[in-house]
Amino acid sequence: RSCSCLALVLVSISFYYLLEIYMFALSRASLEIVLFFQPPYKERIIEYDVGTRNHTRDNRTVAQQLVLNVRVHCLLHCTNGHERRKLPHILSTWGARCNRMHIVEDGQTIQAMYQSVYEQHYRELDWLLHVNVDSYVIMENLRYHLAQYAPTEQIYLEAFHAAYRYAHVSLKDTTDYALSRGALEQLLARNCFSRSSWQDCLADMTEGPSELLFPFQVPSEVLPFTLRSDFWNWPYIYRAVYTDAVIRSLVIVIERLANLLFSQGFGKPLAYPIAFPYATANQLHIIEYILYHLRSYGRVNGMPAIPEGSAVQVPAVVADDSVARRLYKEVRILCLVLTYPHIYEKVGKTIQQTWGRRCNKLIIFSSRNQTNVDGVHSVALNVSEGYRLLWGKTKAAFRHVYKHHSHEADWFFKADHDTYAIMDNMRYMLHPYQPDEPFYFGCHFTPDKHESYMSGGAGYVLSREALRRLVEHGFHSNGCNRRPTGTEDFEMGFCLDYCGVPATDSRDSEGHHRFLPLSLEHVMIPGQYDAKFWLNSFMHHQIKTGMECCSTYAITIHYVVYYQMYLFDYLLYDMTPYGIIEGHEP
Repeated sequence: RSCSCLALVLVSISFYYLLEIYMFALSRASLEIVLFFQPPYKERIIEYDVGTRNHTRDNRTVAQQLVLNVRVHCLLHCTNGHERRKLPHILSTWGARCNRMHIVEDGQTIQAMYQSVYEQHYRELDWLLHVNVDSYVIMENLRYHLAQYAPTEQIYLEAFHAAYRYAHVSLKDTTDYALSRGALEQLLARNCFSRSSWQDCLADMTEGPSELLFPFQVPSEVLPFTLRSDFWNWPYIYRAVYTDAVIRSLVIVIERLANLLFSQGFGKPLAYPIAFPYATANQLHIIEYILYHLRSYGRVNGMPAIPEGSAVQVPAVVADDSVARRLYKEVRILCLVLTYPHIYEKVGKTIQQTWGRRCNKLIIFSSRNQTNVDGVHSVALNVSEGYRLLWGKTKAAFRHVYKHHSHEADWFFKADHDTYAIMDNMRYMLHPYQPDEPFYFGCHFTPDKHESYMSGGAGYVLSREALRRLVEHGFHSNGCNRRPTGTEDFEMGFCLDYCGVPATDSRDSEGHHRFLPLSLEHVMIPGQYDAKFWLNSFMHHQIKTGMECCSTYAITIHYVVYYQMYLFDYLLYDMTPYGIIEGHEP
């Protein structure tokens, strides 16, 4: 009996100490210790040229009018080697849309630079935008908001962006400003360049919509250092997740990213935001591609009016998605997403709220019964999990779809949980083809002359006839791998070839790829991999780097982290820069 009592005491003490350790692990002190041993995030900036690209079908008339009538000079703070290396990337992206760019170099004071800009360019300047190198500025949106103010008035916009040692690319606090000509004149006349007098001077002026520059300062513990290499516009994610200033633990951050993000797109996005803070050099080019070159077919964006009395008077334009809605009815696509039980909840909800809601039907397959996620049809397959067993899981998913849902769609799109798809563009590509003929679309891999298949991560599309042949003939024959093991995309290509389903060229009319087997950063940014990288020997048609990498109507992007899907959806569907009306191929 004494031994039993002693054992009970020891178990109780052990449980108590384990509970203490667990509570400490969630505490701020624990996080600070972990952060202390983490190296600060430092952006790696290299020289490269992504080239240029023209999207000639867009109507940019209003944007061009704003350039002439809302003249914005940009002032960049560039005072160290890191910032100087980033400068060319700014000048080739958003900086190219400034009326004029000025650079603050070492040894120059802000007062001297303001004085120089004012004296030399007073007659050709309406506004001065003073930003640091870590912001991406949508100049069309800036001009839209500023057009409603007279530049002779004393107007300013101000946004403070806090430094975060484990995420922020410059490791220092920054503040961005937009100043009217009248405000700039007053700052110089009153010599407002000490910290105290600066704020006193601004207090006597009128503040414009500063929230559109996205001021951002939160407790550092809500910025997981584990995400510092994927630092994609965290302020937008934070705004959607948090509604108060309560300090949250790291665990809650990760969980709530999945559970509370954005009811639709970005939930309640800012109307024409001006800046994306905390953008890396590579992200500058990716944002540039999505905003100015990537299009969702069949959707013409609307545009609010600019009222009378502004620098430019512009009537409202009504959005028109009638072509996209017609294609939705005419080209029915069932989407199969394969995922794992431990990530089902966050992935399922994310896909359903972003690209998956544009499927005619979305089914997410796992190997375990899951709690229901609103709007998501989930199926538990009787299979074992594991990368080596993915072929067996894929076969089970297609068997289920063929048995229960083949009458509900014309085309069947298989994607992974880290695939982002633009369904409008998929319908545009598929529209000329007949689903009762055998077709197989995707990113074509041919690692040698005897192997031909579509990348699994980029996703692939089967016609209704291809699905019938696959399930009725392929899965029941010795010509296809009948075991659950095997490389999924290779086995699928081999089996479809056996069934007489050819791999179809999925590139656009200009030879640009529409199914991307890697992330946008890896296919667009030069120098991401060398000549020996596996992709070079796998691609049937090589992918160009730079802005020519990808189609205007790209269909899929691989390796998209679930929280990035919200950002991509927002940029593509809700954030066309003001004054640009998207045009489309007939």
